[in-house]
Amino acid sequence: MDDLTASPASEVPFRISFSGHGGHLRLDPTPHPPNPIPDFVLPPAYPPESPSSVKEYLEANYLDPELYIPTAANDARVWDVDWFDLARPPLEPSAPRTMLVPAWEPPFRRRPSTSSKEPQVWDPKSVQMEMSQVFDSGTGGMVPRMPGPAKDFVRGRVNSRPFRPGGLQDDEAEAAALEKAFPEGARNGDWVRELMSGGPALIAPPGFPKGIDLGQLKEYNSHWKCFRDGEQVEEQPVSSSNDTMDKYSVQFDDLFKISWEEDDVNIVSREDDGEHLARDGGTNDINEQKVDKLQDGSETLARADTDKHELNIIGDVSETQMDLDKMLSSEVQDTRRETSGLGDDKPAQEGKDWALVVGDDGIVTNFHKLVPDMAIEYPFELDKFQKEAIYYLEKGESVFVAAHTSAGKTVVAEYAFALATKHCTRAVYTAPIKTISNQKYRDFCGKFDVGLLTGDVSIRPEATCLIMTTEILRSMLYRGADIIRDIEWVIFDEVHYVNDAERGVVWEEVIIMLPKHINIVLLSATVPNTVEFADWIGRTKQKKIRVTTTNKRPVPLEHCLFYSGEVYKVCEKDIFLTQGFREAKDAFKMKNSNKFGAKPGTKSGTPAVRSGTQGRNPDTSSKGRDQKHPKHHHTNSGAAAIQQNTSGPRRSDLFWMPLINNLLKKSLVPVVIFCFSKNRCDRSAESMFAADLTSNSDKSEIRVFCDKAFSRLKGSDRNLPQVLGIQSLLRRGIGVHHAGLLPIVKEVVEMLFCRGVIKVLFSTETFAMGVNAPARTVVFDTLRKFDGKEHRKLLPGEYIQMAGRAGRRGLDTIGTVIMMCRDEIPEESDLKNLLVGKPTRLESQFRLTYTMILHLLRVEELKVEDMLKRSFAEFHAQKDLPQKEKLLLQMLRQPTKTIECIKGEPSIEEYYNMFLESEEHREFVTEAIMHLHTTQQFLAPGRLLVVKSKSDDDHFLGVIVKNPSAALKQYVVLVLTGDSTSSALAPNLSKQNENGPGESQQGYFVIPPKGKRGMEEEFFSSGRTRKSSGVINIKLPYTGDTSGMGFEVRAVENKEIISICTSKIKIDQVGLLEDISKTAYTKTVQMLIKEQSDGKYPPALDAIKDLKMKDMDQVKRYLAHNSLLQKMSENKCHNCIKLKEHKLLMKDQKVHKDQLDQLKYQMSDEALQQMPQFQGRIDVLKEIHYIDSDLVVQLKGRVACEMNSGEELITTECLFENQLDDLEPEEAVAIMSAFVFQQGNASEPSLTPKLAEAKKRVYDTAIRLGQLQKRHEVPVDPEEYARDNLKFGLVEVVYEWAKGTPFADICELTDVSEGLIVRTIVRLDETCREFRNAASIMGNSALFKKMEIASNAIKRDIVFAASLYVTGI
Repeated sequence: MDDLTASPASEVPFRISFSGHGGHLRLDPTPHPPNPIPDFVLPPAYPPESPSSVKEYLEANYLDPELYIPTAANDARVWDVDWFDLARPPLEPSAPRTMLVPAWEPPFRRRPSTSSKEPQVWDPKSVQMEMSQVFDSGTGGMVPRMPGPAKDFVRGRVNSRPFRPGGLQDDEAEAAALEKAFPEGARNGDWVRELMSGGPALIAPPGFPKGIDLGQLKEYNSHWKCFRDGEQVEEQPVSSSNDTMDKYSVQFDDLFKISWEEDDVNIVSREDDGEHLARDGGTNDINEQKVDKLQDGSETLARADTDKHELNIIGDVSETQMDLDKMLSSEVQDTRRETSGLGDDKPAQEGKDWALVVGDDGIVTNFHKLVPDMAIEYPFELDKFQKEAIYYLEKGESVFVAAHTSAGKTVVAEYAFALATKHCTRAVYTAPIKTISNQKYRDFCGKFDVGLLTGDVSIRPEATCLIMTTEILRSMLYRGADIIRDIEWVIFDEVHYVNDAERGVVWEEVIIMLPKHINIVLLSATVPNTVEFADWIGRTKQKKIRVTTTNKRPVPLEHCLFYSGEVYKVCEKDIFLTQGFREAKDAFKMKNSNKFGAKPGTKSGTPAVRSGTQGRNPDTSSKGRDQKHPKHHHTNSGAAAIQQNTSGPRRSDLFWMPLINNLLKKSLVPVVIFCFSKNRCDRSAESMFAADLTSNSDKSEIRVFCDKAFSRLKGSDRNLPQVLGIQSLLRRGIGVHHAGLLPIVKEVVEMLFCRGVIKVLFSTETFAMGVNAPARTVVFDTLRKFDGKEHRKLLPGEYIQMAGRAGRRGLDTIGTVIMMCRDEIPEESDLKNLLVGKPTRLESQFRLTYTMILHLLRVEELKVEDMLKRSFAEFHAQKDLPQKEKLLLQMLRQPTKTIECIKGEPSIEEYYNMFLESEEHREFVTEAIMHLHTTQQFLAPGRLLVVKSKSDDDHFLGVIVKNPSAALKQYVVLVLTGDSTSSALAPNLSKQNENGPGESQQGYFVIPPKGKRGMEEEFFSSGRTRKSSGVINIKLPYTGDTSGMGFEVRAVENKEIISICTSKIKIDQVGLLEDISKTAYTKTVQMLIKEQSDGKYPPALDAIKDLKMKDMDQVKRYLAHNSLLQKMSENKCHNCIKLKEHKLLMKDQKVHKDQLDQLKYQMSDEALQQMPQFQGRIDVLKEIHYIDSDLVVQLKGRVACEMNSGEELITTECLFENQLDDLEPEEAVAIMSAFVFQQGNASEPSLTPKLAEAKKRVYDTAIRLGQLQKRHEVPVDPEEYARDNLKFGLVEVVYEWAKGTPFADICELTDVSEGLIVRTIVRLDETCREFRNAASIMGNSALFKKMEIASNAIKRDIVFAASLYVTGI
């Protein structure tokens, strides 16, 4: 095109300047030639601005809040000053909720001009529209909503609408909003035509009655390059007539409309050469309406397929970024088409790349150039994967980091926090375990503005960087907390925790519910399907996920076996060392041979290996424990199965001390010893009563630290057996860490271990998940664990997670992992799989819950089906939808052969349906007959049968040659398969009725001409004296022919038997199956031919009279089968000469129809895995009035949405049945403990009559709800449902605690460990808060007050002692 001519507005050159010190603006004409941008002259009074001065000015005037501090002059006295509440940031006017926009009209719809020479005048009307409809605010709200009250800013409330989840597509709503905001004319090429051809400009701004006329838009002297058959033929002026332009290329309207609607869906930018792309088929949601559109006619389908093919071609060529001329040069058909079929549907996002594996060395090489101004500086050199992740965080993209334990994934989380601080937004860090949240809060406190939100702690919720549990974030999303608007990053740590059966569903819910403006950072250990999981997240959120992984460990690991005092290295640098394993195996064999040959009195330093003791713990006593700890420590540990004797501790000491001494000698401490039992940890630590591993300075440091930590406890709590016992162990450098410890005790152990003063730590696997405390060495007490259901071997992922704690970065050059071998050496295959095998894949644990259903039903725009579709479990099925759509289109275009009946109106469809129904009856009846006791008497070798052919359209006469056996569980039958075949639907089938109902299944066989018979001696030979051995020496099926008749010996299923004949012949079983005698086959075939010499099969046994069928259902089906055969014989198609051909056509049509129905079903919502359960749960909610018939959430449903601690149905029903009204606050909170207590094998509590009655009421409610769910086909067993959701083991303990009993005394009432008691009471406080909120919704003020009293009663002393991570020491 030619150069653009300047507009009238730019023909007068001018410059802008300030005058005087007041800063008044002046427009001065200038003789200089016009510039696109006017000159701007700074006033002399102002110094030149710099980035630093601008930053200081903005911070001082707009970013620093002003604090209003009351004084004595203003108020009488000031006792407390809440600095956050008193902060008064400068208020800004609220954003307008509506705006005026011009309603654009195409030129041909504008009012005509007064003069024929003047073009039509564009005088648009202004329309008032909602801001949210014109501009997307980024929060993705489904409807415009004002911010809620300040008290609900963080937690939200049940009445608030959740934000629209990112990636949730609603084609109809988007199209309606787009059409309302931008009329049709604004989305096609008319505006381009006006811009290039000239015309009237908009004069009056929206909402103004008058404006300024700047003249007409000037026409640009430009030409179109016109092409025909890919070659330029001429240049056509833009202003030429439409008739001339119609014959060239494409129409502007369609060209720009296609570009607008596609929205670059098919355009994929060329990524870096090192990136590996994982393809996704898109997220097209195929519903019933769309499937119906696909069937609008073959002509429309063909056109739609052609259009779709052309769009795909355009998308493929777009990688070369072809310009407009090249696009126009291609020969394209007229794209004006009818709005039917797929014409208005968005093209499938096939080939969209969601998970992009990062692998570009250029990012690492040029990192400081690409990220010159980092949000936070690190004093060390970043690893490759850290640089890649930070680079994409700076670009505002989501990342998935998969690396080994202690590799430095936290750096990525820190940088996301730094970016949020820099951008004045918020970031959220979620962790699966409360311990991780507390520890991260301590780690980040000194670097960022951090807050902490857990079930029982809320510290600085207004902070920029928030650390919370995943359940808290899910609640905020469902309750529509306004703080979601400000969040820029959500960091998911320990993503592999999604495999957790109980809580993994929470992670999937949160990922699905996150709004589109939030970016995601995922931190995970190495898993095999990282890209698959990232691909699911990208598809769900409709955004690309950058995947960066590393298999490099900062500190390499070596894996060893410890057996009989020696260490054998079996793996190094992920390479299994067979030689080391063989040496350990040889030592094991040598020691066993010596032990078996030794005398009974021989002593040894290690436990003797005896048969039957493999896998048992060598520790056989817990002597000395009774004097220190109460009775509750002895249960749930298997202590009763362990013999107690005086030598137990000394033997365990002798077992552990050789290892500890070996590690001390090689400077391989501190060491973490993983034991997969709380009691095993305690016994192992106590067994080392003689070991002292600390120096005097270490002892002093431990004593001072413990005194400071436990000083916050009151006197009686400081003297708890567990507190005193752990201090005794810690002073000797020995620690214990498991879920049974008090929270403050666990934190003391963790902090002292991080300081390096604990040399040996006995721990369960929770230490590897919840604490970032690497050690020099890791020891596995055993390679088997109890997972709550069974004892099993460790999985590779579990082993890698725990073994990764070995090796301290910057301190150790190598980390050592030791596996203890007591009575046996692991098998080589098991050991190799454990050390170098693939870790556990990320699997979906998604399941429907009533809370999820009710939360989604509260909002009309959110559907439960959308949540199910976007779960990780449905990922592959949803990903394959575009391919299934293509297949459906192809199948719908396939022409179906019509059946041309020679007798007029075809009735073959009716006939074929009767045939299928009769076959179904026949198979059922045959299966029933074959199981009758009387039938087995007839089914002996030599019995004649009528058997179906392999093509299922004929049947043959045969004879049983061999009965089923252990080797072959089928009948071996010889059948005649010559040219003389008989159709199951012979023309004279009606004549069978003359023989009675028992013979209705027999047909007629036309005997072919017999061939030349052999000599008499060929048929008869001397009788065989050898009895058949049952061996089959022929290969089935065995075919042949004799006497002009073909035959086949084959195995026959029960359902292939048409009928059992009354006739029986003598056969030579040995000659037929073992010796393969031609004479025997010829004789058998001749006898079969003789049995049907009249062209009919022998009569069949009557199922009722002969076989004694008595079952009413079986007799009914048998008679129905005979009736259908009669109706078929009366149908006019029965005697048609084209019956067989038409039956085959009908069969093909039915198969085609069944495939279409199956494909449509797979593309519908009904195919979702959990859809049947969803329907059942909906019926349950309707029956108990949580929702009405229109799926509108009722009062009980709103209350159930508040229940997150316990089972939502049981707790809600208890509230509405007023089961807590007659209980005191202490009794109510005691009964409520059954909702949150998790240990199932606790001792039976001693309850008061009032508590026992309340317990029975709650249990009966659970049984009733379980029966209701079972009745609606929800997979629930009532007894198991009540047992799993109600555990009354701590009712007595909580009751006494609420009454004020000291903690030491309540521990004597149960065998549950102290740590679990504390955890239950802490969760119970959250349950009280939920019940209190429910009471306010219900309007029950008495219950509200009761829950407040109960919460205050349990919130005291050691149970609610503040975390050391939060308060510090």
